[in-house]
Amino acid sequence: MILSLGWKNIWRNKTRSLVVIIAVMLGIFGGVMASGIMQGWIEQRIHTSIYNEIAHVQIHDSAYMENEELKNIIKDYNQVEGVLDTMKGVTAWSPRVKLMTMAEIPTNGAIGGLILRGVDPEKEKKVCEIYRNIVAGDFLEERPGVPSIVLGSKAAETFKLVNYQITPSKLKAINPDDFPDEVIGKVEKGTQDNFENKRDFEKELRHILSKDEYDEYATKLMKYFAYYELGKKMYISLPSKGDNELISGNFAVKVNGIYDTDNDMWDGMNAYVDRQAMNKITGLTDTEVHEIGIITPDRETGVNVAKNLGKYLPGYHIMSWREASPEIAMYTDFSAVMAYIYVAIILLALAFGIINTMMMAVLERIKELGMLMAIGMNKKRVFGMIMTESVLLTLTGAIFGMVFSGIILGILGRTGLNFEMFSEGFEAMGYASLIYPKVSVLDYLITTLLVIITAVISAIWPARKALKLNPVEALRTE
Repeated sequence: MILSLGWKNIWRNKTRSLVVIIAVMLGIFGGVMASGIMQGWIEQRIHTSIYNEIAHVQIHDSAYMENEELKNIIKDYNQVEGVLDTMKGVTAWSPRVKLMTMAEIPTNGAIGGLILRGVDPEKEKKVCEIYRNIVAGDFLEERPGVPSIVLGSKAAETFKLVNYQITPSKLKAINPDDFPDEVIGKVEKGTQDNFENKRDFEKELRHILSKDEYDEYATKLMKYFAYYELGKKMYISLPSKGDNELISGNFAVKVNGIYDTDNDMWDGMNAYVDRQAMNKITGLTDTEVHEIGIITPDRETGVNVAKNLGKYLPGYHIMSWREASPEIAMYTDFSAVMAYIYVAIILLALAFGIINTMMMAVLERIKELGMLMAIGMNKKRVFGMIMTESVLLTLTGAIFGMVFSGIILGILGRTGLNFEMFSEGFEAMGYASLIYPKVSVLDYLITTLLVIITAVISAIWPARKALKLNPVEALRTE
């Protein structure tokens, strides 16, 4: 009876009840959306960090961690290889030679520092997803003659290997889903000159686009109309075995690939070459490497594999992804906590709305409540009725909010949420501008439980107000 009576009482003032229901629905949507964006954003950063940069587990010689010199190689490669091939939880692994170098392209007059990674291309593809981010050329495909090098897009800018041009072929191939017709039309009328640097092309885009269009689409347009000059010969200074000093320009390579990730800092510093070609210059053998990157089925397995490897390979420096990138591990630990803090803040605001609504409902029905108590309804039942009304009112809004959030997040989980106008700042920090919100079923259930708790707590004050009513005095109220 209390449940039925409470439901009917909600709809006695439909306008007020609908306002509260809509407020709860939008509050839940805001909380779930904030949680989904944060978790999706962090999840993408963790994935990029592991599969492009650090892997689930890394093995180094202890001396290499103190001084990244050519001589500080993994001492017993064959032993490590045997352990990794039989270790449960190891999906794939890749050996690497990694050195700080100086590189120069004389024809461009460009010089800069690079972290050069000598890898076995096929093994590296099983551990690292850089090959999936190739935007020009290829990832260390075999070619006769001069060895290939793969640079990041930011490094390509440093070495003057990128220019920009609005060409008919590019305009014809443009995806209309990526840009509005108005933007495409303005670009078509733009200058079809060759812009040798990013700054000049930015000026052109500022000239032909409105400020809002520039803020939203400029970064994407610059990437689309970028042309990378491949085939240029680069000279890299490498040390040789037994001598840690760099020998000027002793390693000649050709730029045959450009990759582009969400991390501009990584793209500006890291380059890839075939390990065998690099070994011919440094004098290292096939069993002499500085780093081994390991991929496991999931992140927790990676942590366990790192612990187990420490038992079988004492004396080596073995790091899980948590140790190799502690800031990423921190994001994992605190992402859910931060998401619930956002939800709690929203629910706190909603609580005041619920208190106000239920207090008004009690004050407007003083005479009615006095009559109910006069004919025999005890205070316990009156308290239960007010509490029931509050819970039903909030739960109705929560159900609509959950359904609405589920539909929107389901769509955004497939299409992504584009923050293109902030992409330059995001990528400078290593984050993607296209975010795929992610919320688990458990998150929905916990949010629903928090809503119910909020409703119960918010209804206590109005319900206590009703309990203090004197039936005789209440009946005299006009």
